[in-house]
Amino acid sequence: MEKNGQYSNWNPRISVFYAVFAAAFLFLMGSLAYRQIYLYDYYSARGERQSMRRIIEPGARGDIYDRNMKLLVANEPRFSAVVYFNEIRREFRKEYMRLKKIELEKREASGDDSRINYSEISSRARANVLNGYVDQINSILGSDYKLTSADYNRHFENQRLLPFPIIRDLKGREHAILAERLPVDSPIQIYTDTARYYPYGDSAAHLLGYVGSNFDEINTEGMPGDDLQTFFFVGKIGRSGLEKAFDSKLQGASGAKIWVVDLDGYQYDNIVDVRPKKGSDVVASIDIDLQQAVEDAFGERKGAAVALDVKTGEVLAMVSRPSYDPNLFSPYMTYKVSNEITRRGAWLNRATQGLYPPGSPYKLVTAVAGLMTGVIDENTVKTCEGGIKVGTRIFPCNKRSGHGNVNLEDAIAHSCNVYFYETALEAGIEALSSTAKDFGLDSRTGIELKEDYSRRTVVSDPAYKKKYRPYDGPWTGGDTANASIGQGYQLQTPLQMACMTASLARGETRTRPSIIHDPSRVCGPAYHGGEKLGMKPEHYKAVIDGMKAAVERGTARRVAIEGVSIAAKSGTAQVPVRGEKLTLAWMVAFAPVENPQIAVAVVVEGEEEGDAAGGRTAGPIARTALKKFFDSSVAPRVAENPGESGG
Repeated sequence: MEKNGQYSNWNPRISVFYAVFAAAFLFLMGSLAYRQIYLYDYYSARGERQSMRRIIEPGARGDIYDRNMKLLVANEPRFSAVVYFNEIRREFRKEYMRLKKIELEKREASGDDSRINYSEISSRARANVLNGYVDQINSILGSDYKLTSADYNRHFENQRLLPFPIIRDLKGREHAILAERLPVDSPIQIYTDTARYYPYGDSAAHLLGYVGSNFDEINTEGMPGDDLQTFFFVGKIGRSGLEKAFDSKLQGASGAKIWVVDLDGYQYDNIVDVRPKKGSDVVASIDIDLQQAVEDAFGERKGAAVALDVKTGEVLAMVSRPSYDPNLFSPYMTYKVSNEITRRGAWLNRATQGLYPPGSPYKLVTAVAGLMTGVIDENTVKTCEGGIKVGTRIFPCNKRSGHGNVNLEDAIAHSCNVYFYETALEAGIEALSSTAKDFGLDSRTGIELKEDYSRRTVVSDPAYKKKYRPYDGPWTGGDTANASIGQGYQLQTPLQMACMTASLARGETRTRPSIIHDPSRVCGPAYHGGEKLGMKPEHYKAVIDGMKAAVERGTARRVAIEGVSIAAKSGTAQVPVRGEKLTLAWMVAFAPVENPQIAVAVVVEGEEEGDAAGGRTAGPIARTALKKFFDSSVAPRVAENPGESGG
């Protein structure tokens, strides 16, 4: 281009390039200035966070006591031999350099120029150092402990700031020897944490429960350093029983430490230290002496028993057999122990989760239904000839020769099936099922423990059969007859039967059980908290007179204790198991009649039909509970006629 007779060297594309370059330079400088001036605090804090680590240590769990403040669950010290990686990092480095030198010399001699795996050399260096400490401990103890590479590599990568356990769970003698003989300057330290301890072994195990590791369930709410990389000491969390139901109370408050770490991730400066705190204690409602007395009475038999404070609903004893010793899986559970408990069928809390036909104790519900509908009163007499025909079937009495003419008191005392068949057929199944539901036999009791199986408890009625057993056909009079004596579709838990018995003892309200002892709990039937039963005084008296007679001259004689007035009802029931009939022995009782204090329900699983009669098998166990409660030392009055001990 020519301008004023001269050529210009200006190129427009160059000017565009300079403009873009200048803009980019200004943007870069502005960005740097923005980061330096306005984002300084942000990046400074971020850098600090990257150089800090947080350690969370759970607080010790609270203790559990019985109602008399006897210790049921506590923490006991657990000792381990540990090292902190930051304290032996120089040894790691020294051993690493030694192994690296050997590797280089070996490769130089062989002409190997392949790539060196420095990570593998580092892992071997750590193994050599740590195994050296294991050898030192084995030399002192005369033991043969070993480490695996998985143990220390996993710890190095994920838990570097925490103590590494060379030897876990030192025995008492081992702990004492190491504490005495380890050199003062040894990096090996004795680390103390706690494990759950159950002084009474398998006693009340289902009620107390057990704990497990809480790897993923540690609460860090309110802890400092929430945005920091965090390392957790493993704590414990309740998995069953009281340990689970009151876990939030028993759990201690976690502590937190914040450390400054170097470029290799080793801690060197502790800048925050919040100490953990122990959890709150829990006072259970049980009396451990009463609990153990009932457990001993069971011997090797399977079954369950529940004893309740009639006035408050507090559980005085809750037995489930077979049981297990939670000490066997503290601090952790092994597959061997778990499988053995499964094999024995001991995981199930039969008291709250075991479903059983209630048998003859259910006749008390039938009696109340008959009285409330007016189809019987205390003077109503029925004739028992050993059975009745309902439809096309003969429904037998427990006494095949018949009881003859019996009133309500005699029918309860001698457990006459015919009397209750006829009463239920006259009152109707709706009245019978409604009364059972008033006692809470179709629903959870509300106790603080797990009651999963109680969602499937059954009070027999046409609606249940139509919905769940339609293949059995429509409801029949035979179904009503079966229901009247606690058979057919009926399924209840021992806890429900104990609550029913306590409700009968009070005569006014449904029982709401609790496993927590509360001395300030309001006592008395009017303030118990359960729904009203609607029983008239004359109805109450008629049923209780029959239960008293059962102890004095009927099927519950084995419950009798001299000087204590007792009301009881024995029973047997059959349940099909793997094509055979399993016989159940029942006994429900309360005492003293004039001022009820304790109610008991016992069920014993027999091995074959006829093996377990209510009065003969469950009766002595119920008597043991009552005798222990009243501290009686009088021998039982036993029926001479074995036939009197039946359902």
